[in-house]
Amino acid sequence: MASPGVVCTTVTPTSSAGSDQVVAGDGEAARRPVAPAVMEERKRKRKESNRLSAQRSRARKQQQLDELAGQVAALRARNGALGLAAREAARRCAAVRAENELLRARSVELAARLDSLTDLAQCLHDAAAASSFAAAPPMMMAGAATAFPTGAVGAAAGFMMPQLPPPLLDATTMGMHCNYYY
Repeated sequence: MASPGVVCTTVTPTSSAGSDQVVAGDGEAARRPVAPAVMEERKRKRKESNRLSAQRSRARKQQQLDELAGQVAALRARNGALGLAAREAARRCAAVRAENELLRARSVELAARLDSLTDLAQCLHDAAAASSFAAAPPMMMAGAATAFPTGAVGAAAGFMMPQLPPPLLDATTMGMHCNYYY
């Protein structure tokens, strides 16, 4: 609050052209022109302030542009790395698929071989069961006895009589049929 007898004055610009007025503190407008030197000083300060503000604004925009350019570069690098990783994963996937196809084909082949061997084993088992031969024919035994000494002489010499496999019979002569394709 103003004390009695003291008048406060403020200068307010009324336009940008610069016809400033002095307003008395008690509300009455006293129209006194402001000196041109004061007006020029105010214009200069305003221009300087605007120039500094524009400079700060340009600096902020440049900093934002620099940050965005850095983000673009980082994202492009990441995109390139992800693209490379995707191509490598696709290559590995194709290799695994090709290997899976080979393994499937091998599995089918081995399953067919197993079925064939199972058929052969069953056929041989059936033929052996139908056979009445319990031992090898006597002439095979005679030849084996002369080739390999038996008894104490053979054991001392380190010879052992080999175990002869059961006789193989031709299953087709006994009326049996085997589907063996090996």
